[in-house]
Amino acid sequence: MASSYDYFLLGDHAAARAAIRGALEAQGFTITETPTGGFFAKRGSTARTVWLGAMAGSKFVINLAVDFMTDAQGLLVARLHRDMTSGALLGGAIGAAKTATIFGETGDAVANDLVARQVLAHRIDNA
Repeated sequence: MASSYDYFLLGDHAAARAAIRGALEAQGFTITETPTGGFFAKRGSTARTVWLGAMAGSKFVINLAVDFMTDAQGLLVARLHRDMTSGALLGGAIGAAKTATIFGETGDAVANDLVARQVLAHRIDNA
């Protein structure tokens, strides 16, 4: 299972950032900007996850972060990674497994969305 995904994005950087945002929103995440110019993406309910742990079902909280950088060729790179202080810890071992599964599914869904938007040059799965 990847610990992060690097998406190498074609075209205008502002449009590529908007494509990442749109891809995550399409997966049900609420996006806020970080002080460093990245994104914080949240889906689910912290309160429900605290009370029910991994049994929170579709309301199980997952937090992701996106950091942006530029590669040597000038492509915008969006690094998607998990925030391990959320549901994974609250849900115990089952929560950690659930978070890993959701993260993998989200990573693939974002890649598919970016391909459909014709902005994905390639993706690297980081171990």
